Amino acid sequence: MSRSRSRSPARWGGDGNGDSAPPNNQGPPKSDGGMAGGEEAKLYVGNLSYDTDEQRLREEFGNFGTVIDVFLPTERHTGRPRGFGFVTMSTQAAAQEAISKMDQSQLDSRTIRVNESKPRGEGFGGPPRDGGGPGGSFNAAGNSDVKLYVGNLSYDTQEQSLRELFEQYGAVTDCFLPTDRETGRPRGFAFVTLSAADAEKACNSCNGYELDGRPLKVNEAQQKERFQGGGGGGRGGGGYGGGGGGYNDSGGGGGYND
Repeated sequence: MSRSRSRSPARWGGDGNGDSAPPNNQGPPKSDGGMAGGEEAKLYVGNLSYDTDEQRLREEFGNFGTVIDVFLPTERHTGRPRGFGFVTMSTQAAAQEAISKMDQSQLDSRTIRVNESKPRGEGFGGPPRDGGGPGGSFNAAGNSDVKLYVGNLSYDTQEQSLRELFEQYGAVTDCFLPTDRETGRPRGFAFVTLSAADAEKACNSCNGYELDGRPLKVNEAQQKERFQGGGGGGRGGGGYGGGGGGYNDSGGGGGYND
């Protein structure tokens, strides 16, 4: 994935972890700490317009304090903005004020989301998520691999483009786009499986990301015990859903609620 970033020259002492390369050279770089560690604080800024550039973010967030770093991820192959970014403020106080004033505000005709970007291991940072495991906890079962539900897909989205998006966060072991059994038409959602750590990063970063003109809904797929795998040459029994519905992964007749 290519990068677009702007950094103030006056800071970044210490061990320089803010410029360290992320795993597989993909995704935003690691942070020394979020609001709880160190003086600087990194913020996630989501649902950005493709017209919003680094300078625009620097000007807006500069109203609340010194902006140390601006990072706007772009598509690896096209260079197209990915619709979110990271802004590092010089102090936690400035970051908190930016969150209080900028979250859910309008920027370039988009309602943006602003929240704390946590360091790796605490949830990579990204849009708030209420579709994790029970009680909102991601991977509460402690599985080594996690299946993610990806909803609100465009009917034009192909498996390859979905794989490429999620492979920026780790190895994709399975990518499944259900189709209507009678018409073969895509059903508008998918399931992507990665290792637990990579899945959490992908869930945080891809929820709300716009792919083929549609903002994705990404959360941990929850198995629906009430669905039994009947009818269809499947991918195993049981069912999975995202958000509150259920989808019978075996091709049978389960219900689905996006």
